[in-house]
Amino acid sequence: MRPISRRFFLQATLGSASVGVWAACRPANTATPTPAPVPLRFAVASDGHLGEPSTPSDQYYTDLLAALTQTHQTTPLQFVVINGDLVHEGNNGLLPKAKAYLDQLPVPYYVTRGNHDRVSLDTWQQLWGYGTNHMVERDNVTLILLDTSNEAGDTLCGDDSWLRQTMKSVRSTVPAFLFMHIPFIHNAQATDICTGILGVLTDYPIIRAVFHGHDHTKDLSIMYGHTALLFDAHFGSSWGTTYRGFRLVEQSREGFSTHQYDFTDKQTINSLSF
Repeated sequence: MRPISRRFFLQATLGSASVGVWAACRPANTATPTPAPVPLRFAVASDGHLGEPSTPSDQYYTDLLAALTQTHQTTPLQFVVINGDLVHEGNNGLLPKAKAYLDQLPVPYYVTRGNHDRVSLDTWQQLWGYGTNHMVERDNVTLILLDTSNEAGDTLCGDDSWLRQTMKSVRSTVPAFLFMHIPFIHNAQATDICTGILGVLTDYPIIRAVFHGHDHTKDLSIMYGHTALLFDAHFGSSWGTTYRGFRLVEQSREGFSTHQYDFTDKQTINSLSF
C-alpha cells in the first residue's frame, strides 16, 4: 500500500486434573476458594519524539515518567505501552536514550515501532529484546504489538498475515489488545482501510480494543463495530492537542473503561466504556 500522509488521516471523528483430584479429597469446609483474576489497569502513551529540534524533548520524557509514577503510586498499574515514535526522524541514535528513560518506569513496559523510529529489524531486536511484531502473554491479558512502518519510515498497514497467524494461538480466556502506531483507517470517510487488519478484527472479537498513535491531534475514544478504537495524542513533539498526556485503561465487573489523561492540568478527556 502506498504511504499515507498523516495530515490526510482522520480529519474528522471516526484447572488441571491432578488439582481437581486433590481438591475433591479435601473436606468441603476447608476448601480454599480460587483467587479472583486481578483486574487490568494499564497506561498507553505515544509520540515522544525524543530529539525533535527546538523542543524540550528530554523534559517531555521526564514529565511522562513523573506522571506515570504518580499514577502508579495512587492506584497501581500493571504495565505501560509506548505506542511508537519514541524518537524524532533523524535521531535513531537516541533510541538507547529513550530506553534508558523508560527503564525508570516502576512497572514493565512494551514498545512498538513508529514511522520516526527508523532502524533496522536487527537493531530493534538487539535494543528491546523482541521483534517489531511481537505477542506478550500476561496472566490476565494478551498484548499484540504490530509494526506499521519500516526502516524508511513509510506508513504501512502492518502484516495482517502475521497478525492472523498469531491470533490462532491466542488464549480465548483473557482479552486481547492490539497496539499499532499507524491507524488502520486512513480517512474520515472510512473508504481507505487496511482491509486485512479489519478482517482479523472481524474474525477475532477477543481483540477488545486497538490503540493508535501517529496523529497528535487525535485523542478519540470511539467504537468501531465491536472494537474500541483508542487514540492517545502525544506526550512529546511540537504539534498536536494543546495538552500532553497518556491513556488509562481499567477493568471492572461491568467491562472496560478508558480515558485520556492530561497530566499537566490533571483532567480526564473522552471517557469510554466498552
